[in-house]
Amino acid sequence: MTDYLKAVIETQLIGAFRVAVTLPLEHVLDRIKTYKQSRQEITYLQSFKEIKGARGYIGLYDGFYPNFLRSMLKQYYRWPMMIFIPSFLKKIINDQSLNKILTGISIAIFESCIITPFERLKILKMTNLTVGFGYLKYITFDQIYVGFGILTTRQIVSWTNYLYWDHKIRYALKKDVSESLSFCDILIASSLTSVLNIAAVHPFDTIKTLVQMEGKQGEIYNKKISVIEICKQIFTKYGISGLYAGWQARIIGYFCQATLTTPTIDYLERNYGIAKQ
Repeated sequence: MTDYLKAVIETQLIGAFRVAVTLPLEHVLDRIKTYKQSRQEITYLQSFKEIKGARGYIGLYDGFYPNFLRSMLKQYYRWPMMIFIPSFLKKIINDQSLNKILTGISIAIFESCIITPFERLKILKMTNLTVGFGYLKYITFDQIYVGFGILTTRQIVSWTNYLYWDHKIRYALKKDVSESLSFCDILIASSLTSVLNIAAVHPFDTIKTLVQMEGKQGEIYNKKISVIEICKQIFTKYGISGLYAGWQARIIGYFCQATLTTPTIDYLERNYGIAKQ
């Protein structure tokens, strides 16, 4: 029991450190990415100018409070779940790929229930330059969970895709499961998982932004229509680039996350997880 408690505390501290180190840059990239998704007809430079023109450089950190709370809260459950669920499933499932997929689905569903309100507030703040603290009026149950379905879909795709490929790539780079990754291996694994994850997840992220935002464009997608129908509307109007709006900023931010997440989960697996078993 002591080892489990030590692992939980260690994973939470590592997670909090990762947020403190990477979130200041990640948030700026996320801010520009999200605004670009909401205004697909403009360029990155125009997005930056509109944000800066309305709020100055501080506008790049609009939505930071809900984003910070969301990111910190996730550290209290995601790391222990990433380590202990696969360890538990290994006792009844020999297929490690299936193990990782089931772990991803479990984390995604649980996480969506927790972070949807923070994602909703973050999107409201990031996509409306004049909203101020007026976005707090949306803190009612029916409003704060707008976009829960598409967020859950995004999280399932993201978690299953990431855990599957991260596991495959990391262990393909190793000669022995007990050895740590070299710096070069970390960069390779982080780059590959970033590209594969963005390719699979970003269209769902774009749809989520459009569903959770308010205003004229948000009203189009806030109606009770299916994800497939929303996808068709975006593709018809903007083409494939519409579904991948803001991917350049997102992949930079995701790579920053992965360069810390990849060695961290490898360390935790070697000391507490399936590699140790």
